[in-house]
Amino acid sequence: MKQQMQVLTSSATNEWYTPPEILDAVRDVIGDIELDPASCAAANEFVRAERFYTIEDDGLSKLWEARSLFLNSPYGKVGNRSGQDVWMEYLVSQLGSIDACIALTKTVPGYVWWDKLFRGGWPGLLCITEGRLSFISSNGERRGQSKAASSLWYYGPYGEEFRERFVSIGRVLSAEEFRTGG
Repeated sequence: MKQQMQVLTSSATNEWYTPPEILDAVRDVIGDIELDPASCAAANEFVRAERFYTIEDDGLSKLWEARSLFLNSPYGKVGNRSGQDVWMEYLVSQLGSIDACIALTKTVPGYVWWDKLFRGGWPGLLCITEGRLSFISSNGERRGQSKAASSLWYYGPYGEEFRERFVSIGRVLSAEEFRTGG
């Protein structure tokens, strides 16, 4: 495996930022992003959230009250659990305080947290990307591709807008379609 790809596919760093075309689609649906609860100053150059929490702020210790939230959850471990498991579980617990959100995760059927959300634990829509995203490195360059497709989990009042905008990115499913395999 080439060095460049080894870095991208390892969990040695969480410093892989959301591609601009995904952030454009997010903003097209939920508008300006008020809160990014798992970020840093460099990532926020792309996300442009009004507020963001860094690792030092510990976004998992905060209430996520926001009209619009974007989460690209860290892939690394939190204790002995997958970071995406912990962050998505916390997001679900905060949905009552969030008007609209989009969360970006790996598409990993077979992982307990992903299957739990897919099989009825997520109250909104899901877009499973067609192909694999090329994330942005800390110096702003695209570096290889992720190891798996990505999932974009939507919650809020703009379901039709999400479906219309994200259908060009991948397959969009409703909560009912999740459960029935539609």
